[in-house]
Amino acid sequence: MEHAKDAGHGAAPAAHHGSLWPFVLGFGAAIGYAGLVMDLRILGLGVVIFVAGAVGWLRDDMRSPSRADYGTLIAPADVVRVSSRKLATWLFLATEIMFFSAIIGVSWSLRVRSADWATPGEVLNVPLTGLNTFILICSSLTMVEALAAAERGNQKQLKLFLAATLALGITFLSIQGFEYLKLFFEEGLTFTSAPGPINDLYGSTFYIQTGVHGSHVLAGVLAMAYTTIKAFRGGFTKENHEAVELVGLYWHFVDVVWIFLFTIVYLI
Repeated sequence: MEHAKDAGHGAAPAAHHGSLWPFVLGFGAAIGYAGLVMDLRILGLGVVIFVAGAVGWLRDDMRSPSRADYGTLIAPADVVRVSSRKLATWLFLATEIMFFSAIIGVSWSLRVRSADWATPGEVLNVPLTGLNTFILICSSLTMVEALAAAERGNQKQLKLFLAATLALGITFLSIQGFEYLKLFFEEGLTFTSAPGPINDLYGSTFYIQTGVHGSHVLAGVLAMAYTTIKAFRGGFTKENHEAVELVGLYWHFVDVVWIFLFTIVYLI
């Protein structure tokens, strides 16, 4: 949270860019969801509009400074104010916590009702995934350093630690992809079947939990790639670097979720 003076004490806050691209993106998403129940062609149209909105929005953002937006109202200097983007990010993460809690809770409920669930290490490669977990934890540390560098205005370290975080994220996804291929083709663990006497639901719950998380890591990697490119173009300063903080919040979230998943799925 920032103090009101962070938005410029005694001066009007910076005006919002007023871009129409977020509305285009939302319109495309709405059409896409409608297409899921109506027609695949409508779904395809929604995807095209959604991608066009996302590309246009990112293009505009690449050309603008990453400053916090406190709206148009000027509050007294002793009132604590929160950037609208940061508040939206926290609200989004709150919904994600509920989403992952539901997935993990349902999977755990199925597990405790089964007498033929796989034991730790019986099917899954615990040492390899332990290494992958360590890699993801290290990426959180480099993300912390990237934000600290942005706050100091150290452009060289900002670029270095963002690139390191991006590389570690890609490494995590690559190892998880390798694990999936090995489990699917060599161990016979699929969505509908499991090796030996193991309950077939074991494969379903494993892929749903780790796959949904993996898709979130992929989204984080794409956001990190964009943030890194913008950093190398000089898009962040000591005063304006909110995007680095917001991407960092999301990245730390997926790291924490994975620690819970690794413990529940691989170790218990």
